[in-house]
Amino acid sequence: MLPLIIDQTSDTAEVILDKNQGTFEFSGTSMPDNTKKFFEPIISWIASYIESPNEETIVNFKMKYFNTSSTKSLLDIMIQFKEIAKNGKMLIINWHFPSDDEDMLEAGQGFSKMVRFPFNYIKY
Repeated sequence: MLPLIIDQTSDTAEVILDKNQGTFEFSGTSMPDNTKKFFEPIISWIASYIESPNEETIVNFKMKYFNTSSTKSLLDIMIQFKEIAKNGKMLIINWHFPSDDEDMLEAGQGFSKMVRFPFNYIKY
């Protein structure tokens, strides 16, 4: 399975999805003009990945900011990854947040509740 790597821009997050390296990371800012167009290849890649995932999948979210329209897509991604755990494989979701950003911690806690899956919260 080929990796999906999207470089960060001023409006879009960096995305690294690499099954062979075991790297699944979302970082930066997400406020694309066309949210559906930006997230469509990511959601498609994850759909393929969950058909034959690694024994252990560790997903890191290191978001600095995301707009309301990105929230739904990020939630959809988390729900997709949760399928891995439902199918008996190891899934770990790490939510990284700046130590001085209580809002970003609360956003991660909100996602965890909506997905009904425990996250690790990591200050940086």
